Amino acid sequence: MTGTGGTAALPAFAAAEELERELGCPFDPGSGMSLAAGVRADDLEVEPAAAYEAAWSAGLHEHLVPVSEGGRLASFESLTAVVRAASRRELAVSVGLGSTLLATTPVWIWGDDKQRRRVAELALGRAWGTAGISEEAAGSDLLATATRAAPTDGGYVLNGRKWLVGNGRRSSFATVLAASEPSFGLFLLDFEALGTGGVRRLPKVPTHGLRGHDLSGFELTDCHVGADAVVGRPGRGVEMVSGMLQYTRTLVGASSLGAADTALRIALRHARGRVLYGAPALALPPVRSLLARAFADLLVAECTELSAARGLDVARQRMALWSAVAKYVVPGLCVDAVNACGEVLSARAYLREGEAGAFQKLARDLAITPVFEGTQLVQLDTVRAQLVSGARRRPGTQAGLPLPLLFGFGEPVPTLAPRDQRPSLTYGSADEVVDRLDEAVEALADDPELAALARTLLTVRDETRETVRGLGAQRGTEAYEAARRHCLVHAGACCLHTWLQRRDALGGLAADRAWLSVALRRVLERLGRPAGPDPAAEDRLVRRLEDLDDDDRAFSLVPLRLAPQYRGPAPARP
Repeated sequence: MTGTGGTAALPAFAAAEELERELGCPFDPGSGMSLAAGVRADDLEVEPAAAYEAAWSAGLHEHLVPVSEGGRLASFESLTAVVRAASRRELAVSVGLGSTLLATTPVWIWGDDKQRRRVAELALGRAWGTAGISEEAAGSDLLATATRAAPTDGGYVLNGRKWLVGNGRRSSFATVLAASEPSFGLFLLDFEALGTGGVRRLPKVPTHGLRGHDLSGFELTDCHVGADAVVGRPGRGVEMVSGMLQYTRTLVGASSLGAADTALRIALRHARGRVLYGAPALALPPVRSLLARAFADLLVAECTELSAARGLDVARQRMALWSAVAKYVVPGLCVDAVNACGEVLSARAYLREGEAGAFQKLARDLAITPVFEGTQLVQLDTVRAQLVSGARRRPGTQAGLPLPLLFGFGEPVPTLAPRDQRPSLTYGSADEVVDRLDEAVEALADDPELAALARTLLTVRDETRETVRGLGAQRGTEAYEAARRHCLVHAGACCLHTWLQRRDALGGLAADRAWLSVALRRVLERLGRPAGPDPAAEDRLVRRLEDLDDDDRAFSLVPLRLAPQYRGPAPARP
């Protein structure tokens, strides 16, 4: 796996490699976003100021602003890679930027020229944004929003309390969901222009993980805004929030992947250096199996995440479904992978010093990602509702999006202003990812073992579709289980399509069938259809892990070059 160069032939990942070079190795205590500094800030429960400054200096915030508005956001696939690179180092930074993205996204899509210019000015000037959506009593029920915007001469008066929102205390602007006329509306609040009148910041909420993230809120009391604060059409607030969540739900997975990469790297290096029974711990079959399966889970998550990110670029009409699937699958698989790494580290997973200290922080920070932008139950309910809607539509709808486009990871896509391709509230009834599993099975005819695994996945797909059709709109346990199975089938299908469409272009690990064999087995095991282990493939995956680490590459199917590995201080000269 050793070699030179990076992703020169894959333009979508160039910005991530640039960021890697700017930020340096996270294991280097002297780098701006070092793991060691993150642990120190976490212990003190303060913001990782040095990490934020390093992120600003590297231009990370510029990727939140579309090219059309003067920023560097050219594609969401590229943004996914950038977020993943930042999250290898400090999840609080990428989550804080994610909260800003949640606030800016509806402005990019539905805002007028003046609103877009102002938000671009703020975001490019390193200002934090917050999305005033969540309320203590409402939770995920947008229709239970109690904040109200009453019409008045020349504008609105807002009253309400937003709680458990990212960047609530430090934000310079917010997009706020409020009940209004004719229905719920979305309002842009420029806190700098408003001053302190009518706005009270709420205290930071202490949390188990992500202690450096500003999770807090704000209260509005007779807060006056002009008529120009309305984003988009009046009364379309819930629709706009539902649409903007398709973006941020997808990008949560990028944060999860970055944190899991570092956790797996810590566990691998421990297993290589820890001597047990006269040999490195990595020589023990149970340790190798844990690492191989954790790596496979990471690759399943990556295939799902990358295809969803490209979906934001080229298939936004499908994202009402695919974003919820990705949000359910990717953070959950990354948490499972990190838990397996914890088994490899054993007692050291609970220490609070050295690389073990970085691991326990990563594990705590990562644990909250399945909750962001809606819990796993919320995602399953969204998937369930979308599948029911799709089943009611005309049967036999042709899946019209070409797989080489959907799975052309790294290939350039047209640079569109977000307002030119707005999200849809339903995915329709065609789903290219799972609809074309039949073709994938046929394409594997020369590999009977992989074909058998794919056929099992196809059987589960067909059974799940029958269940959805039979249950209709019911919300019982069986309906949520059908939604869970669909998510896993989708993930397995993403792996198959990646193998068939991109293994030659990506080369290296992607062209090695070992990863697909273990990945499909991991998916089928979660579906209750275990196919038994593939020890030879697992062993090969571990050797691939070692090669990638030695060569300063991401634990990824994409040959992404990382910042050069920190190997400790140079020995003192005699």
